[in-house]
Amino acid sequence: MSSYTEHTCIALRDSTLDQLADSVARPRYDRRQMFPGIVHIGVGGFNRSHLAVYLDDLLARSDSARWGEFGIGLLPGDKLIHSALAQQDFLYGLLQVDIDTESYRVIGSLVGHLYAPESQQAVIERLSAAEFAIVSLTVTEVGYFIEDATGRFLEDHEDIRHDLAHPDCPRTWLGFVAAAAERRMRRGGAPFTLLSCDNLQANGDTARKAVLSFAEARSRELHDWIKANISFPNSMVDRITPRTTEENRATIAQKYGVLDLSPVVSEPFRQWVLEDTFAAGRPAWEHVGAQMTTDVAPYEKAKMRLLNGGHSCIGYSADLLGYRTIAEAAGDPLLRQLLTQFMAEVRPTLALLSGMDLDAYCATIIKRFANPAIRDQVSRVCSDGCSKIAKFILPSWRDLLENGETPRVLPFVIASWLHYLRGLDEGGRAMAIADPLLGHLQPFLEAGGGDAGLALSARPLFGALAFDHPRAVRTVQAALDELRSSGVRAAISQTLAGLQTT
Repeated sequence: MSSYTEHTCIALRDSTLDQLADSVARPRYDRRQMFPGIVHIGVGGFNRSHLAVYLDDLLARSDSARWGEFGIGLLPGDKLIHSALAQQDFLYGLLQVDIDTESYRVIGSLVGHLYAPESQQAVIERLSAAEFAIVSLTVTEVGYFIEDATGRFLEDHEDIRHDLAHPDCPRTWLGFVAAAAERRMRRGGAPFTLLSCDNLQANGDTARKAVLSFAEARSRELHDWIKANISFPNSMVDRITPRTTEENRATIAQKYGVLDLSPVVSEPFRQWVLEDTFAAGRPAWEHVGAQMTTDVAPYEKAKMRLLNGGHSCIGYSADLLGYRTIAEAAGDPLLRQLLTQFMAEVRPTLALLSGMDLDAYCATIIKRFANPAIRDQVSRVCSDGCSKIAKFILPSWRDLLENGETPRVLPFVIASWLHYLRGLDEGGRAMAIADPLLGHLQPFLEAGGGDAGLALSARPLFGALAFDHPRAVRTVQAALDELRSSGVRAAISQTLAGLQTT
């Protein structure tokens, strides 16, 4: 922090907005007129580069209601975010970077924040207050306690058992939402919407299943009230938002003259497609670029299989090759070719979409990945691999197999992930493996990480795929053997060469 204060920096506050440089966009609306109609659980980088920015854009319009967002943090890392935002009157900056352009704007749509582990009753009361019409979420793919392969709610998870046994001091978002719903029910309160903003196919349906399963384990009365009074729209979200670095903070201080304790960084591109089923009203997001629809599924399927799957496609190979950013990886001709062929292999699993040119979309993905200004960390993309492979790679692979196809790139991606799990890159340097579901692969890891069949037999991740498609397991095994014996580049080259002969 001291390196920033050597410069003439203005600490970000409501009282200092008028002192900021002309190059810094900032709220021109009266923040005191906002009403906190949305409570958002998980106010990390993505929420603050996406939903909160759409709200800020709406607040800048004179013809829109004054919807604001109140944040809730559940995780240990959220305590730092809470402290920083509180010092800044819940203002923060968005550093938007492209190949040859950059801008910094102050976002004013966040009206408050609570750190849940230290304010459990205050959080429950906030969530149950009548003025909140929407509870939104970014809790990551693994935060729904739904087993990927079976769709089973993980009622036996330690945190779920805790929240069922201690309803007044929950740990999980499910516990907090259930406690708030029960208070609303007892008070005769109004319905509300629970809006997932996570990268899950049918994220609203998944949230609904998690909430109703948890509520039923708690009380049938609560389950029935939630079923009748809470809507769960599906939504598709997209904006690459890398972790904020010290370099980003230094740029904001040195170039824009702002001491921002909790900025976020993003690319210019953003997309939001929402199912228009809100139980108690919503902001007019369609006025600022969001797309309201009756069916989100085709859009999210295309995004998850091409963009999120594309990240996994090059991410594990990139980490093994020692790359640190996705832009560096996308600049490697061999990895770029792998990504291009991956998308070509996935394309037949997708339907044609009104208003969405899939050829152009694929080209945009390559351009976005190659944006050197974003510096999206390979380690971020590779984290939570069990969940990401199950959600973003497996569905395309399964569809192709069941259609009688013999894909080559998709099984290579799975093999590259399994090879990555050894924890060493090709230079012998240790890689950090961040994956809370890695226990499902313990037999594979304990056997030395060379038996793909052991990994693909993990039913919580892959279901019965290994038993239904033994030939596909052999394809993954062959790719894993090549990775282990010849290295990443040779294995990719062999995979690509094989495409020319099939």
